[in-house]
Amino acid sequence: MEGIVAAMPVDAIWTRARVDLVLQTKQGHPDLFLWEHSARVAHNALHIATLATTFPSEVDESAVIAASLYHDAAWAVRCREGEIDRTEILLTPTTDTGWEQGASLLERSLADLLSPTCLERAAAAVRSLSRSGGDMIEGQIVAEANNLDEFGVLALWTVIRRGTLEGKGVQAVIDMWERKKEYRFWTARLHDSFRFEPIRELAEERLKRFERVMEELREQHQGRDVERSAAIESKKQPADNPAVS
Repeated sequence: MEGIVAAMPVDAIWTRARVDLVLQTKQGHPDLFLWEHSARVAHNALHIATLATTFPSEVDESAVIAASLYHDAAWAVRCREGEIDRTEILLTPTTDTGWEQGASLLERSLADLLSPTCLERAAAAVRSLSRSGGDMIEGQIVAEANNLDEFGVLALWTVIRRGTLEGKGVQAVIDMWERKKEYRFWTARLHDSFRFEPIRELAEERLKRFERVMEELREQHQGRDVERSAAIESKKQPADNPAVS
């Protein structure tokens, strides 16, 4: 495809990244939270890269895949070093230090799989996320895909993890959603998070779907559907069960 540098065989990159990013629960089960996020970002980044005609130079597809998979790898590093518990992963924004750690792990882990040029470009793309991708094409693509993952129903899983960790219930989730709407948080995020208009429009559509989910969550949490059903049935009862004189 014009505008995209063809990827090297990438199966090995995905396999290596999965080993690096899948953690273990105390019971020995795999914790796939970080891996699934990173894999989604990589898949979406490849689709965003098809907008390559809008870029001034060629996109290195292998660098995009590697950078996408390792952009949040610092969380795995910190967890394995005992700095954080795995339940804290992705509950706060990744910092500049985190992107540096992710880039460093990428360089160590993929040195035997990528060419020196591609490896350097992939690591630079991760580091550029501190500037939302800066002027680097691969970094811009990864930033776009990563930001998109914050929008829509998928974001609810992170909210649930945070609520479980902090001992909060459903009402806290609803209240947080209302505060973000009140302070126009999502309006600002839509404005600041995307360079490419088709992706911004997709994020806005995802947000509308998420709002419908949150309305349904509020409806069921407050029992409004049960209240309506009971009211309807109560109106039927005089006709179905006439009072005995």
